Amino acid sequence: MKKLFLLASFSLLFSCTKEKNIAETAEVKTDSILIVQDSASTTESQTTNQINLETFGFPAEVNGCSCYFSKNKADFQDEKYVYIDDYGNNAFLKIDGKTIKIPMKEGDFDPENFSKMIKNDEITVTIKGKKVKELEEVMMFEGTMTVENKKGEKTVTPIYGECGC
Repeated sequence: MKKLFLLASFSLLFSCTKEKNIAETAEVKTDSILIVQDSASTTESQTTNQINLETFGFPAEVNGCSCYFSKNKADFQDEKYVYIDDYGNNAFLKIDGKTIKIPMKEGDFDPENFSKMIKNDEITVTIKGKKVKELEEVMMFEGTMTVENKKGEKTVTPIYGECGC
């Protein structure tokens, strides 16, 4: 019985010491540039000097291949979009009740690290994301969209959506 008690005591002593040493020697590495955010569960945008980005449905002139993004998965399923483009001609947003149409140039499209910047005289839109799922002719993405105007007002919102034909 005494041996069992000593054995249990030593086990406890060494297991606690081992955890303590691991905790003391563990390094925490952070990357100040990388922000991981689940856009599917986020409901509000991050706002600086507030650009009132609103949801809208598909414009009549967009049909066929397109990209369309919502602020989160629930809005996407309800077809409430904050960005729609037609793969190279025009992009659409709705700001303060007005639909904004931004002419686009066709560019390279890297589906693994989705990145796009478009602008007109008033608005610059930057989209960064990653592919989370690929179906037959459709790729699902999540990431962030930054909308900035000439006044320096800026809105950053999570996005979730798809590009495809």
